[in-house]
Amino acid sequence: MKNNILTKVLCGLLILSFLPFYSYTAKAASSKQFIEEQLDEYIQETVNILAIPGMSIAISHRGDVIYSRVFGEDIDTNTRFYIGSTTKTFTALAIMQLVEKGRIDLDQSVSAYLEEFTVSDKITVRQLLHHVSGMTEFDYMGNLSPQSQFPDLIEDMNTMSLTYEPGELFSYFNPNYSLLGAIVERVSGQSYTEYIMEHIIHPLNLDHTSVTGEVDTPGHLSFFGFSIKRTEPHLKYDLPAGFITSTSEDLVRFLEALRMKKPAVGVSPGGIEQMMFSGSFYGMGLMKNDISGRPAIHHGGALPGYTSNAIMLVEDEYSIAFLINKNHLVNGFVFYPDLTNGIVSILTDQEPASRVDYYWMYRLLIILFAATIIYNLIRISKMIFRPKQKTIRQRITAGLVNLVIPIAILVFIPILVPIVLQRGMTWELAFLLLPDMLIWLFLAIAFHFIKSIIHFSQLFKHYFNVRKTNIIHSNKLNKRNTSI
Repeated sequence: MKNNILTKVLCGLLILSFLPFYSYTAKAASSKQFIEEQLDEYIQETVNILAIPGMSIAISHRGDVIYSRVFGEDIDTNTRFYIGSTTKTFTALAIMQLVEKGRIDLDQSVSAYLEEFTVSDKITVRQLLHHVSGMTEFDYMGNLSPQSQFPDLIEDMNTMSLTYEPGELFSYFNPNYSLLGAIVERVSGQSYTEYIMEHIIHPLNLDHTSVTGEVDTPGHLSFFGFSIKRTEPHLKYDLPAGFITSTSEDLVRFLEALRMKKPAVGVSPGGIEQMMFSGSFYGMGLMKNDISGRPAIHHGGALPGYTSNAIMLVEDEYSIAFLINKNHLVNGFVFYPDLTNGIVSILTDQEPASRVDYYWMYRLLIILFAATIIYNLIRISKMIFRPKQKTIRQRITAGLVNLVIPIAILVFIPILVPIVLQRGMTWELAFLLLPDMLIWLFLAIAFHFIKSIIHFSQLFKHYFNVRKTNIIHSNKLNKRNTSI
């Protein structure tokens, strides 16, 4: 009897001892579920608002993937997207691996490794990593074929001049990282593709990451919010700067290996710290600043048809990666950063900022676009078929104004845009990133030119009518004089 009572007491005490743990576990499970529901709702709303065809996102906490979702059609968690400039983190890691093996000196001149590179022998490997090489898109944009290789790029770059002295100013410049890829090849004796596969992708078990352009979902341009499919060319010469393909889960696995300084990364903890924190804002293939008030190490990527973001919240022990198969310059500068801030806010127990319904904003823009076309077509038709009476001076003024406006736009936009964006920009790239705005702009320019032509044609018509009248009048006078 006593043994039974003692057994019951011991069992009771054992159960009581587990209650706090059970309560904590239940609370943690409830909190995890709440966060998942918040993320699901927030991301799905964003996907709907921005009409995103496909988005993949994965989040890891302390080494464990706690959230992995896809939104949209025809994609799953193994679908590979182009990751754009997030590729630069892979390239920087490859350089740091070779630095720690004693094969590369960060402060050695680039030309010591690539003797055919003649832009400047003052530029160092470290300066390429930090984007302070002095080379910028203001002096070199490049226009090579997709099949061009590193030697073609270097030969083409050798015609450029430095914008700044090396080390003087930060200027984001993709060829910096393409040159780093060429250095990896020259030093390792392997192709860039082979090196990344052998020393990063395989050791970190990134089974769905590719350096050969294997992509499973098409990119999309945005036309007033509507999606237009685009086949992204795989630029071999620019591969180290922006053309790896991957999944959100693989990217999170890659980030976690860096954040936790795992031996499989192939770089010492000190080397990883150097990648993350050296440099004022741009380290080595990684940037550092706050996201939604939380310290973050990150790198985003953008191609005309794709967007990516890879984020490490070092203090909060989260890694976040999302991939989107759509891009637009406005999205990249405004809407996608809002998405990132919202995700971080939810993970760190903050209220995500409220958002405007961008879907209807886009629809309003397309209504204005249509209204612009209709209004100008009506105006032009009236100018042709029911022209108003104007003085010669009024015609000349109107013709010149409608001629000067489009010329001024075409002259000053290529000057002002690089100043605002702090990046070079070609008309072709601008069209891919802003097809709706560029078509709207060029239609407006065309309408101005047409109006100018109409005004000047009316002047010539008036001139010829006056001349014809004068000739007729002169002939009549001659006949009259002759008859007299």
